[in-house]
Amino acid sequence: MTDTVVVIYSGGMDSFTLLHRARARGLRVHALSFNYGQRHVRELDVASSVCTALDIPHKVIDIRAMSEVMSGSALTSGDDIPEGHYEEENMKATVVPNRNMILLSLATGYAVTVDAGAVWYGAHGGDHAIYPDCRPEFVEKMDAVCRVANYEAVGVEAPFMHMSKGDILAEGLKLGLDYANTWTCYNGREKACGRCGSCVERLEAFAENGLADPLAYEAGR
Repeated sequence: MTDTVVVIYSGGMDSFTLLHRARARGLRVHALSFNYGQRHVRELDVASSVCTALDIPHKVIDIRAMSEVMSGSALTSGDDIPEGHYEEENMKATVVPNRNMILLSLATGYAVTVDAGAVWYGAHGGDHAIYPDCRPEFVEKMDAVCRVANYEAVGVEAPFMHMSKGDILAEGLKLGLDYANTWTCYNGREKACGRCGSCVERLEAFAENGLADPLAYEAGR
């Protein structure tokens, strides 16, 4: 079995922790990021900086040409980013149609190319309420398909599937990770907004671990 894994790396907290978990387990990591027209594209700059510092092979795939078949999300349009917790109904506006199926399919092709045995991505328990493509049944079926889609079997794994954001942060802290090297906010402004679902969940995770977030937030947050 190969000891190489492709990690879908957005530049956010979860994939940052996942990247380091793979390295801590002695796996050879290839990081793969995607530009799908997200307004918080600055996360890709953060991802690139981290991979350069760690000397990890990193590819950024531009799939913005697919925007016409992945439209309707506040993350890729001019619509306002909804505020509040992920469990609130309005956060469904942040769903990008079929995003993870597309990203995992491309990552599986890359895994075959670099002789990796699996693709990892950072879906976790807090995503389940809003994102169907982060739920256990989706991962199970994608794993089954990707194992038979090529001559080489590639597994699809979500190691944080049954963990909360706070649990993920706690694991990263044990690894000594610096979360100033991540970007979470769905708004692409200079400072994190502190109000979107992604920021709210991040701030809750730090509070749960008794720590202050090292990122700078807009006034009042």
